[in-house]
Amino acid sequence: GDLVSASLTSAPRSGLAMAKIKERLGSVKSEKAVSLIALHAHGIPHVFPPAVLAEAEAAKPAKLDKSREDWRALALITIDPADAKDHDDAVHAQPDPDPANAGGHIVSVAIADVAAYVRPGSALDREALERGNSVYFPDRVVPMLPERISNDLCSLRPGEDRPALCVRL
Repeated sequence: GDLVSASLTSAPRSGLAMAKIKERLGSVKSEKAVSLIALHAHGIPHVFPPAVLAEAEAAKPAKLDKSREDWRALALITIDPADAKDHDDAVHAQPDPDPANAGGHIVSVAIADVAAYVRPGSALDREALERGNSVYFPDRVVPMLPERISNDLCSLRPGEDRPALCVRL
């Protein structure tokens, strides 16, 4: 009665095909089974091709250059939950000193700059285009980009320099 992953080992004969069980996934009611069924049913890519992984592993941390503003002195705080693997969004708020905006605030919003690592037409770019976004399930995340990019180089961590796109509102 458990859900399994199998591969066909022979063509159907007399209407029956032979298969080899690759993995026992457990109860069809489990979170894992529901996620795997959704991945398969909706054709969600969940394994990165070797070229994409190689490109991600070869990526070097971005350097601060003259084309970027240095916002490191701003006390940004992440808005991702504590248990998130990628902390790519952050905010800062302070009272607006402008007397014309009494009681108002200046809010700064930052998001990790993926474009610092994903170049147009690259394997990473093509894979991200194919995936479109990360997909969240109760038991897993199927990321748009490999962990080296999403959970490492683009994760906004305290005391670590990261390229980000920022806006002051």
